Amino acid sequence: MRHAIFGLLFAALSGVPVGAADTAEPISLSAAERAAVGRAFAPVLVFHPLEDYLPTSPMFPYDSTDLPAFHVEGGPGAQILLGSQVARARQYRMLSAAEKVAHAAVQYRVFSRLTGGRVEVVVEYWCYYVFNAFTVRGGWLPYRVPDNHANDLERIYLVLTPTAGAALGVNPDANDTWARRAFRIARVITNAHDGSIPPNQYDTRPGETLTPPLTVLVERGSHAMAPDINHDGRFTSSADSTATTKLLWGIRDRGTTWGRYRSSFMDNRGESAVRLCTSSTATATDACEPYALYPINDLQEWFSTVQFSRNELHNIVGRTPLLVRAFGDVRVERLMIPSDPPDGRALDAMLHRRARTEAGYVVGFTASGAHVPTLVAGRRYFWNVSSRYFPDVMAEAVAMFPVGGRRMAEATIFGSYSVDAITNVVVGTGWFSSANDPADVLLGLDLRIGRLRVRPTWRFREGVFDSRVTTTF
Repeated sequence: MRHAIFGLLFAALSGVPVGAADTAEPISLSAAERAAVGRAFAPVLVFHPLEDYLPTSPMFPYDSTDLPAFHVEGGPGAQILLGSQVARARQYRMLSAAEKVAHAAVQYRVFSRLTGGRVEVVVEYWCYYVFNAFTVRGGWLPYRVPDNHANDLERIYLVLTPTAGAALGVNPDANDTWARRAFRIARVITNAHDGSIPPNQYDTRPGETLTPPLTVLVERGSHAMAPDINHDGRFTSSADSTATTKLLWGIRDRGTTWGRYRSSFMDNRGESAVRLCTSSTATATDACEPYALYPINDLQEWFSTVQFSRNELHNIVGRTPLLVRAFGDVRVERLMIPSDPPDGRALDAMLHRRARTEAGYVVGFTASGAHVPTLVAGRRYFWNVSSRYFPDVMAEAVAMFPVGGRRMAEATIFGSYSVDAITNVVVGTGWFSSANDPADVLLGLDLRIGRLRVRPTWRFREGVFDSRVTTTF
C-alpha cells in the first residue's frame, strides 16, 4: 500500500503516466477513457428472427439523448411526456421491424475495482426491453406458467484486465483502438434469469485472447443472454461456458427448465437472425444493424432528481402483478432505471445468486405426525459446491410449534442436486426431538416456486412422511 502511494505521488509529480502494473489500487479512468472502453467492447447482440422486443432506451419513445426535453421550464413534464408503461409497451408493439431497429439502444458504464488482490476494470451493459413475453415449461413436472411482465432489464458484464505497461487515466483523446490495446477480456458474465438461476459465464483460458466485439446470443421473449465464443450461432456448453454450476441455463427459446442443458432448447441463429451492433464495430462484423450506446450515469442522475408522486411512479414504471409479487422473483418497479451504483455489487449478487436465494431465515408450516398444523421457524444454510457432479450442501435448524402441542426441534443436513430450475433432490440425515430414535435418514424434493418452497420428505427409520411449505428471507 505504501509503495503504491509513493508510486502514484512520484508519477503525479514527474508527469509520468501510471501504468496498470504500478499500483494495486482501483484505476481512475478519465471520462474519455470510459467512453472509449464502452464503445470498444460493446457486443454484437444476436436475436431470434421472431423476436418481438429489441433493446431500447428506458425513455422510449424518447431516446436517452432527449433528457433536456424533460427539464424545459413550464414544459409538460416527465409524467405527460412518458405516459404510462402500458401505453409505451403498446406503442412499441405497433412499430415495424425497421422502426424497432431504429430505436435500438444499449446503456453502459465502466468502473474499476480491487477484488482478490487484483485490479480489474468492469464494463457493464444494460439491455432494457419494454416487455418480457415468455412461457416457462416444466421438466419432470408438466406445467406451463406465463412469465409476462412490463419492463425487462438484462445485464452483460465484461471483466477486463489492464495490459502490461498500459498508461491509464491520462488519455483525454482515448479512442477504441487505445482501449483494445490497453485491456484484455478476462471474464464474460451475462444474465440468464433472476431467482436462483446462475448467469452464463465464460472465463478466458490461459493463453487465450478474446477479440472484441464479442457475440452474445439473446433468448426469444425473455432475453436471457449467453456468449457465443465459437461463433456457430448456438449456445454450446462445452465451447461457450466455463461454469461448473449444476444448472446451466444457456439459451432456452422454449422455456424448458430441465437442469441438464440440451442443444434442442434453442433455435439456431442463422442468416435470418437479427444482429445488432454499435456503429463503430459494424464494419468489423457480419451484416448487422447499429444500436445507440448511451452512458447509464446520465439516466440514473435524471431519474433520481425527478419528483414523482407514488401514483405517477407506478404509472410510469408499471406495477408488479399480485401473482408475480407473491410467487415470482421479478419486481417490475426496479427494472426501468435501477439505482445501484457502479461498484460491482450487482455483479457479485448475480454471481452468488443461487447461494443467496437458498439460504436465510425460514418461516412456514407443516403437519406433525398427528397431522396437527405446525408453525416452522428457523435458519437455513447453503454451501455451493463448484462441480456439476457433486451435490451442494444444505443445512437447517428449526423449531416447530404444533397447535395445542409440545414444541419440537430438528436439525438436518442434506446433499442437494438440481433436477431442473425449480427442483432439487435432497438426501441427508437429521436429528428430531420428537422421535423415539432422534437420528434418521431422509430423502425428498425441494421445490422453489418464487418466494415459496415446498419440501416433501420421507424419513426412513420412523417411516414418517413430512411435507412443508416455507419462505426464505
